[in-house]
Amino acid sequence: MYINSRNLVGHTTGVQRYTQKIIEGWNDSLFQEIRPDEKFASGIKGHLWEQFALPKECKNQELLWCPSNTGPLSYKNQVLTIHDTVPFDHPEWLNPKFVFWYKFLQPKLVQKVKHIITISEFSKNKIIEHFKVPEDKISVIYNGVDLTNKKSEDLPHNSFTKLPPYILSVGSLEPRKNLSRLITSFIEYKNETKSDIKLVIVGKKGVSRVFSEAGINEVDTDDIIFTGHVSDYELQYLYKNTLGFCYPSLYEGFGLPPLEAMQFGVPVLTSNTTAIKELCENRALLVDPLSVSSISEGIFDLLNGGISKEILTSNLKYVQDFSWSKCADQTLQILLQHK
Repeated sequence: MYINSRNLVGHTTGVQRYTQKIIEGWNDSLFQEIRPDEKFASGIKGHLWEQFALPKECKNQELLWCPSNTGPLSYKNQVLTIHDTVPFDHPEWLNPKFVFWYKFLQPKLVQKVKHIITISEFSKNKIIEHFKVPEDKISVIYNGVDLTNKKSEDLPHNSFTKLPPYILSVGSLEPRKNLSRLITSFIEYKNETKSDIKLVIVGKKGVSRVFSEAGINEVDTDDIIFTGHVSDYELQYLYKNTLGFCYPSLYEGFGLPPLEAMQFGVPVLTSNTTAIKELCENRALLVDPLSVSSISEGIFDLLNGGISKEILTSNLKYVQDFSWSKCADQTLQILLQHK
């Protein structure tokens, strides 16, 4: 079995983590990774490599798993993972060239591959809606959540030990994360309550060849702290010490950060839409991500006991079921069925 690991060449993203965690859960004798040199991994060169060079490296037409939304059109013995359908649902959030390529490639590819894996019932329904794929051609396998198990080489270093009381948000700085409304809602909450709490936003800007601008206006206040990229150890510290977690994302195929926050017994505010509702209903404060007042009121509830201790305790057990070993095992079973 072959794995198209082109997405592992470059900086770490959610899809990279998904691919790497599944590979780590398998015996090396089961598969062979195929990846390009770094100069052929991204952009147009990356797509050309995937369409023309990759199929030639798959000997005897053995099964190929493509874990990152795209794969070679000419190779039929293939299982494809599609994480979401953002290019079809919200093309305005993405680079037009990226959208053009996906709208050309994916409708053709999904008809040719043997099977499709996706990461939520929400994404499955969207794939069926956009591509008219039979339901039995798609399997849903949830991602893992494992931040607390990470070993960090940066253990001695922590830039955030002297932070004042804060609420936390984690995610790349891109339009669908809805940071502009979160910031406006937070400022509204501060003005109404005269609280001295801060908002800490962890994340870096999305890759420009994929994402459009985040839509965040310049913020002239000391109450909002942008950290940029942080180490896993620092991220654990920020989760452990926050008073609450805010994630009013407009769209998620899965939505990992709210579940990460639940690992630490943190109360969560998130959106009442897409896969987030599927995973977080009755476990978090769900707000209308398009409404500043709904988010602002949610922040007030978040900081004033809006989530019971019983739910927070239940969440600790709930999140344990999202393991990467389980995800890897289920993925392998699907691949072996179609080998």
